[in-house]
Amino acid sequence: MPKIMIVDDVATIRQIVSAVLAGVGYEVVEAATGEDALAIAAGKRVHLVLVDVNLPGISGLDVVSKLRGIREYRSTPIVILAKGGNDENIGRATRLGANGWIEKPFTPDRLLATVNQVLVDHYVA
Repeated sequence: MPKIMIVDDVATIRQIVSAVLAGVGYEVVEAATGEDALAIAAGKRVHLVLVDVNLPGISGLDVVSKLRGIREYRSTPIVILAKGGNDENIGRATRLGANGWIEKPFTPDRLLATVNQVLVDHYVA
C-alpha cells in the first residue's frame, strides 16, 4: 500500500486523517511542521503528501515548493489541506506543483475519495 505523509500542526487533525487512511490500509507518516516534513522527506520516500497550508514556520505552500526541489519528490502527488481556501492560495499552490486541494472541515469519504483519485491519476496514468 502507498505511504502517505500528513503534515498538520493540529494533532487532532493528524490523528483523524491517520486513522481514516490507516483504516483502509495506507501506511501513514505524520509531521507537525514544515521542517519536520522536509526532514522526513530527506530520509523516507512517501507516495503522497497531504499538507496544511497554514503551518508555523515554513508554510504549507513553502513545503510544496521545497519538496518540488527534491529530485525524488518532483512528481510525488501533493494535496493541500486548508480551511476556507481562496482562489489566490489555490492558484499559488497549483503553480508550485500541488495536485489537489481539500477544504477543511472534510468528511472521511471526501478525504478518501481525493486521496484515491490523486493516487490513481498519478500512478496509473
